[in-house]
Amino acid sequence: MKRDILTLGVVLLVALCANLAAAAPVEVTLWHYFEHEADALEKVVADYNAMQDEIYIVPTFVSRDELMNQYTIGAISGQLPDIGMVDSPDMASYIALGVFEDITDYLKDWDDLQYFYEGPLSSCMDAEGRIYGLPNNSNCLALLCNMDMLRAAGYNEPPKTWDELLEVAAATTDASKGIYGFAMSAISNEEGTFQFIPWLYASGAKVSSIDSPEAVEALSFLTTLVDKGYMSKEVINWGQGDAYNAFIGGRAAMLESGTWQIATLDRDKVHESFEYQYALLPMGKQYASVIGGENFGITTACKAKDACVEFLKFMQSAKNNAQWCEIAGKLPVRRDAIDHAPFLSEDERYVVFTEGMNYAVARGPHPEWPIISEALYSALQAALIGAKTPQQAIKDAAAVINPILEVTPIGE
Repeated sequence: MKRDILTLGVVLLVALCANLAAAAPVEVTLWHYFEHEADALEKVVADYNAMQDEIYIVPTFVSRDELMNQYTIGAISGQLPDIGMVDSPDMASYIALGVFEDITDYLKDWDDLQYFYEGPLSSCMDAEGRIYGLPNNSNCLALLCNMDMLRAAGYNEPPKTWDELLEVAAATTDASKGIYGFAMSAISNEEGTFQFIPWLYASGAKVSSIDSPEAVEALSFLTTLVDKGYMSKEVINWGQGDAYNAFIGGRAAMLESGTWQIATLDRDKVHESFEYQYALLPMGKQYASVIGGENFGITTACKAKDACVEFLKFMQSAKNNAQWCEIAGKLPVRRDAIDHAPFLSEDERYVVFTEGMNYAVARGPHPEWPIISEALYSALQAALIGAKTPQQAIKDAAAVINPILEVTPIGE
């Protein structure tokens, strides 16, 4: 009798363990390179983990460069996360490599797709319009000014044109104190390209007309800022965060600044140190800015694609997209998110960026964008350090870019 009871107990215990195992959520890996925006991502992940028990999402920070390397290696080895983040202009190349899964059919009955802005959503598509992920956020660049420094130099408002920028930069530069009139990122990666694009388009040039006189004019203008000492040569080593640190540290009067830095300005309580103001990037022949933002895709290694797609849909709902962008200092990728985002019209800083989106251009999408981008930031660096004239730097960039675009034109 005791043996029967013991056997029954063992059977029940095995059954209970089996049920518990069956009920346990599947662990899903999510790789990202968010730093200042990580709080926003972790909040939406925590909310989703708490509301369902099918999957348990584990977000993991991986530096941007390392993450891109892992995608390239993983495309061959299959060692990929379940969900991965990627900079919007780079997604086309990783789609071509086979990193991301086609999720078009998973989304065919999701009515929310109609509310996404065309530009961000298109960066998640291949040439046939198949969808491989969802855009997470948008952003663009504007001019951030230390108004205390500008007023001390006799200027009561930000510069509106290139000539005015040159004038104000000259007046606010104090070489003896290591203070420059203007700062930007010209680093040798996508951030450098991102910050160069607005000047290229403001001149009247495009990536597809990189060998034009206008493109030379744009690069010459930035080179002049360095040659005259109004911008530090160190910008070639500065990421956008480094340029921001120079600005808030009082070592630059003006900064080419991104939407996401609004949240950082608030966190750092910069308004307690000096008055600052955002404005559109100064006009060349026209106003220009550049669209940034990240996408999330389900990778081809994912074993729980249905569940992961449901998470993406949750994360990119109108309400969650609005809340995420407010925490992270970004712009929504959905038109209807505006209804949940009063900060876009109530905060003068966001008003400037929202206007800037009217002049912002996309980078790509193009399968060879990493090569195109490298040619652009290499030209920028070569000119700023004096290794090449702007004319030669642009000519060399065109020698790389034009043959690529002859085979696969870029949509501009």
